[in-house]
Amino acid sequence: MSKLLLTHLKKPPRTPSGRCSLHPRARKLADSVVRVLLTRKADPQWEQTLEDILSCHAEEEYMAPIVARIRDPDAALDFFDWARRRRPRWAEPPDSLAYSALLHLLARSGRLPEAGLVLDAMRSDGRTPTREASSALLVAFADSGAEEKALDVYASMRDQDGCFPDVSGCISLLNMLVRQRHYELARQVYDEMVEREGGADNYTTGIVVRGLCLEGRMDEAKRLIEDRWGAGCIPNVVFYNMLVDGYCRKGDIRRGYALFEEMKLRGFLPTVVSYGIVIHGLCMKGNIVEINRLISEMKARGLQPNVQIYNDVIDSRCKHGSIVEAKAVLRQMIGSGCEPDIITYNILIAGFCRDGKVPGAEQLLREAISRRLDPNKSSYTPVIHGYCQIGDVVTASNLLVEMIERGHSPDLVTYGALIHGLVVLGEVNDALEIRKKMMEKGVLPDAAIYNVLISGLCKKGMLPSAKKLVAEMLDQNVIPDEFVYATLVDGFIRNEDLNEAKKVFEFMDQKGIKCGIVGYNAMIKGYFKFGMIHDAILCISRMRNDGYLPDEFTYTTVINGYARQGNLDGAMRVFIDMMKHRCKPNVVTYSALINGYCQNGDTDTAEVLFKYMQRNEITPNVVTYSILIGGYCKNHRMPRAIIYFEEMLQYKCLPNDFTYRYLIKGLTDSISNCEIINSNDLQHQHEYATLNIYKIMVLEGWDHKTAAYNAIIFCLCKHRMLKSALELRDKMIGKGCLPDHITVVFLLHGACAEGKLEDLKSSLSCHFQQNEFEVALKYARLVDEYLYQGERSEASLILETLLEDRAQSPELGHRWISALSRRERYQVADPKKKKLHVNGRNLDSTRFDAGDSKPPQVPMIPVAMQERALPSHEGIQTTTNQSSKNNVGEWHCTRDARR
Repeated sequence: MSKLLLTHLKKPPRTPSGRCSLHPRARKLADSVVRVLLTRKADPQWEQTLEDILSCHAEEEYMAPIVARIRDPDAALDFFDWARRRRPRWAEPPDSLAYSALLHLLARSGRLPEAGLVLDAMRSDGRTPTREASSALLVAFADSGAEEKALDVYASMRDQDGCFPDVSGCISLLNMLVRQRHYELARQVYDEMVEREGGADNYTTGIVVRGLCLEGRMDEAKRLIEDRWGAGCIPNVVFYNMLVDGYCRKGDIRRGYALFEEMKLRGFLPTVVSYGIVIHGLCMKGNIVEINRLISEMKARGLQPNVQIYNDVIDSRCKHGSIVEAKAVLRQMIGSGCEPDIITYNILIAGFCRDGKVPGAEQLLREAISRRLDPNKSSYTPVIHGYCQIGDVVTASNLLVEMIERGHSPDLVTYGALIHGLVVLGEVNDALEIRKKMMEKGVLPDAAIYNVLISGLCKKGMLPSAKKLVAEMLDQNVIPDEFVYATLVDGFIRNEDLNEAKKVFEFMDQKGIKCGIVGYNAMIKGYFKFGMIHDAILCISRMRNDGYLPDEFTYTTVINGYARQGNLDGAMRVFIDMMKHRCKPNVVTYSALINGYCQNGDTDTAEVLFKYMQRNEITPNVVTYSILIGGYCKNHRMPRAIIYFEEMLQYKCLPNDFTYRYLIKGLTDSISNCEIINSNDLQHQHEYATLNIYKIMVLEGWDHKTAAYNAIIFCLCKHRMLKSALELRDKMIGKGCLPDHITVVFLLHGACAEGKLEDLKSSLSCHFQQNEFEVALKYARLVDEYLYQGERSEASLILETLLEDRAQSPELGHRWISALSRRERYQVADPKKKKLHVNGRNLDSTRFDAGDSKPPQVPMIPVAMQERALPSHEGIQTTTNQSSKNNVGEWHCTRDARR
């Protein structure tokens, strides 16, 4: 930023060359020589022609004027060489003007090697270049970055009286020194300029100030400006901009902002650059409020933010706000007439990918292309990486091909992202093929890519291939780091080969390769896996001696090892030691301890640890919940298991197969205790609903396993997790346990609660018989009592309407598809009274109609279930037709079915 600020300071013009006009005769002679030199390649007699032209002239008369007229550096060098060869040994060398003219031409043409040789020859001949030639040479060396030669020319000019470099030469030298971060030398040259009258101005002062700001020497930069004001340096907004930019770069936003306000108080009007500098600093801190205020202030002053300012704001929104806000800024930017560039879209694409919104990032990429912007590697690589992370390698590969077709060669980061995604998906062979192709393109893998590949091979059990990759790394001069060897150790342990793991571990020690905390943790894990506790403790001691302190993974590994062997006292001692050393346990640590106590049957202590974990703001995951639920199920404490299952769903922690397995086994094993849990407390009524529905179904003669599945599906729907409920329904079918009309009732309740009846159409298809309608309706009312305190739910209204339709047209086959498609029949008539229109009649959803045999408001055991016995289900068998075998999503119930 500060470098661009210098463009707002007027750069002084270069000093004229000081060449005087030639006499007409001298000009005519010089032009004749130049014409001969221009045809020298075609005329083999050109040297003789020059001899004829210059034979009657002394060398000192024509050398300097002729060289000054030549514009081709090769012609000038050939002419100098011809003159040297025709000169007698005793004759004087060319004078300073001739040498200076040649130096000036070579410097101006960028022929710096030849210029250096000519300068050396000139000095050996005792000649001194003119000030103009030296300044031109100084500018040429400085602009090309030849620091040593530039400083040599500067020193020679400085030590020569009356030959101090002009302003243009000093500017080039200062720019070079600042560019190469030699700030002390730049300050020394500047001070020497100041000592000479008129030697330093605003522009040269700005260069030095920029260098000091880049080095973070803000106080010195500010003091320099204050000392120079009024002494060849005029106050300017550009100097304030440089200082504000320096403070912001240093992270001192407060002082930069204060200087910005001081500038306005002193009468300097901020420019777009001034606002851009301050907004950039505020964006790094994420101060959204102040950023918005400054943008509003800009617009009030008639200044419009440019694309760089908008890019900073969008980047800040992505990092400190939300991608939604960032995209809103993009729309605001376009609306204000400021066209975004590819950097704008790259920032947004990276933000969307970080947030996991990869399809949205690709949509932004397409939008950038539609705006005729040219995406680059920074546009494609985050999207490719994002798709790889979510497992969509096909799309990632297509984007890579598209990127190549647009002329952008993938780099190490792009290839690494694709390889990582393939390894995560388990496609290690495809990842190895990508590695081969990238090497053919001249992009060599680094240690990180090799580590990913070796890890994938180890997880696949392809250990010989993993060892070959290590050998390849050494052949490619890629030194394996500690993570590569640690990956190998972990791979051998995963494959039950502790001896090979120990060999790799000892090899690292022999070669002087630090094992690192990762390597030690892998080896400790192996020892505990094979029950070698003594060796594991020795490894921990060795790790401490090497200067590595155990981390949370080390402690967790030890705790898990003790807990698996039933040594809970040892596990707890290590846990307490972990806390004493201020090493914070993570969710895996607590899960290992809780699992140990559950395996030992001590679910009370496990629950205490679970609560302690939550108090320490560590969120349990599905493994933690499943362990605790499984412990309670094994101890036949199903009410506690269901409570934690409900809590799990409340926090939207999706159950896994282990969770369902524990619950189904726990419910089916607890049939000996089928007592219904009664409670007048609404909270307890809600908590025990799942368990009571299961027990009611068992008491009414339902198959125990089917009842267990139905109860869990009810619980999922109760917590608005219809998708998980449908997935469990499919798993239920896969286990040979077919759903029934009660399953449909619970799924219908879930679909109504989430407003997803349309989604249910494609998942259910069922014919109900008369008795099944009555049973379904009673269970629907049972759900109403548990979940809605007796208020009629939408699911119940749908079932009642189906029953009413059947009474009016008994010959019709009633399918759920047709019922759900008539949802428009249920419309709210009066939201305050919660009345609904159903088939033209008003229903009060807060109570049952008198003619509907309304069950009384008993919380847990519905009177409807007590007063009206369920129809007999003896002899009813559930069967599937051929279509249901082909599509597990469709099934139907028949009268001859048996639960």
